[in-house]
Amino acid sequence: MRKKIYVAALFLLYVCIGFFREFIFLNINEQSRVTYYHDNDSHVSSSMQWLSRFSYSTLHYAKWPLTFLFTCIFAYLSALIIRIFFADREKVKLTWIIFAMTFLAGALFYFIGALLGHSYATYDIARFLAGLTETPALLIILFASFLLMKKK
Repeated sequence: MRKKIYVAALFLLYVCIGFFREFIFLNINEQSRVTYYHDNDSHVSSSMQWLSRFSYSTLHYAKWPLTFLFTCIFAYLSALIIRIFFADREKVKLTWIIFAMTFLAGALFYFIGALLGHSYATYDIARFLAGLTETPALLIILFASFLLMKKK
């Protein structure tokens, strides 16, 4: 029972960090819009007004390191949840590998598009793959898969 409480608490932390991440990215996107269009009608949160000091390109490119940072945080929490619930090093290792491969596949799509001069064509795929690592979706898929493997 104690193990399930720890897993539930970590999953709740995962979700809370997800909402925090969403808050940050929504405000960066809104400030990017305001900066790009020189719009005075800003809906950036008062706690994020400091973003107005940055150029559009800085805001745009800052999202990739932030995506990587949040991917690392979510991968760590996922590996911790898997370790506590399943107590299996192989499943933990597989969790890290799947998070890394998913993120790297997204980055690869983006860079191939950029190299070919068509990053707009591959951006949606790259963003989807990177986004998988920043939502509970990948954790839920892994957790369900490991549960099914355990039953066999």
